[in-house]
Amino acid sequence: MIFFIIAEPDGCGVDEIARARLLRRGIHISSAGLLSYYLLPPDMYGAGLPRELVVLAFLVPVLAVEAYRWARRPVILGLRENETKRVSAVAWGAVGLAVAFVLFPQKIVVPCVLGMAFVDPLIGELRAGWPRGYPYLPLALYYLICLLAGLGWAPSLVASAVALGAEAPKIPQIDDDFRMLVVPLVALWLLAAAFGLALWP
Repeated sequence: MIFFIIAEPDGCGVDEIARARLLRRGIHISSAGLLSYYLLPPDMYGAGLPRELVVLAFLVPVLAVEAYRWARRPVILGLRENETKRVSAVAWGAVGLAVAFVLFPQKIVVPCVLGMAFVDPLIGELRAGWPRGYPYLPLALYYLICLLAGLGWAPSLVASAVALGAEAPKIPQIDDDFRMLVVPLVALWLLAAAFGLALWP
């Protein structure tokens, strides 16, 4: 989720809008690949460095580009119009991923990252083209992702409901990418603390 594509300000025709929409969906889905972070050994191959440094190395460039965007205001392909005067979804998503990787256990991070990566684009497509499928299809997909990632049926239900509930409100100050990732993580962590679920590695 670290790529911005700077475009020339030639206007936004139908092709440009479709391309930007496809780009946003692609970036969203590709964020699932960041789970490869867990393939790194905690001791970084004996280097004595914490694995979390990789998260920092990922986050700093994203925030640097975001700072440049605020300073120079370039036209960026894929950036929604309502993001021009607020923190971008890419920056919010990067912060959410950093919080997830550093603060939460892998067992609950994996389903929540996959849910954000695949379910949020589905929600966008349903709202644009087939609103009758919302919220049933996103709930079903999120629930299935959680089950396949190894959560039990009860935590999967909680995560699915909380994630969609966190995504639904229009809160311009906090992008739904961040909310859809971090809020279900907090809910699952509290569930584990309350009922003693063995979620910590």
